[in-house]
Amino acid sequence: MPNGVISHQAPGLLLKIKYPKKFDGTALCISTLVPDLSILVDFFLPFSVRNITHSLLGLFIYTIPLTLILTILFCTYIGPFIANIVKRESRIYKPLKYFGIDEWDNLNKKKYNKRFFIVASYSALIGGLTHLLLDLPAHGQIPMFFPIILQNPDILLYSLIDFGPIYIGPIKIDRLTVYGLIWIIEDTITLVLSLYLLRYIKKHNLISKWYDELQR
Repeated sequence: MPNGVISHQAPGLLLKIKYPKKFDGTALCISTLVPDLSILVDFFLPFSVRNITHSLLGLFIYTIPLTLILTILFCTYIGPFIANIVKRESRIYKPLKYFGIDEWDNLNKKKYNKRFFIVASYSALIGGLTHLLLDLPAHGQIPMFFPIILQNPDILLYSLIDFGPIYIGPIKIDRLTVYGLIWIIEDTITLVLSLYLLRYIKKHNLISKWYDELQR
């Protein structure tokens, strides 16, 4: 499973660049993160909701509605706030400017009309689905068809390296499995791709162009 913060956004960024008028880029990217936000929800519940959030059912009852809420909050408040900080003259913010974070203030130009909710909803559906598909080979279980939980083939559970228990906080790591290796490969490829696409968007000033078109 690629990490949710940067790597999972690669498919969404690709879709937005390829079809800028057909997708809401913010909803696409946020929806690729939303299924993993279950780790925050689990703190407040006596059971884990991960199987639900990583299922087709979860796309409709969890990912889409939460993505719509977070998209509005991000575009209205969070994105512009971060952009205004990054615009300051400081070496600390140069890497963020390089990848276009300083242009996130354009997000507050978004109009929350009927078209937004339609486009953002199917963007959230597609973005969430890309998350589930990337997760498929990188976990021992497949909750996509929850409440039915499928098992990945035994070969993916095969241990490649046993190196004893290593603890990273509460997380215990004691071996590298086939699906663990797949996770590392997926994460590396999608991380590099996401950073490349963010730079591409910045270099070609696409965020400003996309949102200027919304004002016409």
